[in-house]
Amino acid sequence: MTDNDIDERLDELREEESTGNRLDRDDPQNQASFVDVLVDALDSAEAGDLSETVTAYDPTLAAVLQALEEDDRMDDIFNQLREAYDGESGLTDESRSAIIRLAVRVGLQEGTNDVMDDLKQAVEDRRTTTI
Repeated sequence: MTDNDIDERLDELREEESTGNRLDRDDPQNQASFVDVLVDALDSAEAGDLSETVTAYDPTLAAVLQALEEDDRMDDIFNQLREAYDGESGLTDESRSAIIRLAVRVGLQEGTNDVMDDLKQAVEDRRTTTI
């Protein structure tokens, strides 16, 4: 890179800086809220641009689920999780997948300040978006 190239690049960076990029980035009023990010992610999922499958490597959890199946406790655990969940999950099948989905939702609901509230807001925002 020549001195001239460096000077041109520095001029470009100065121009970007003077247009307020850093100021916009540092101003919370100009940053997307988590709800906005969730809306974008939901849009991506609906458009097929985001994998709808969630995977995790957890041998202990796999063993717990296996033991629940062998002990015929899947229905009971499913119902306990469904009751603990504040929202309407739409899940009716007492499968491993349903238990994992409910467990994650209940965990986010109980273990975070407002992730599930933000998700509810994002879903509502998507429903009420006008053209």
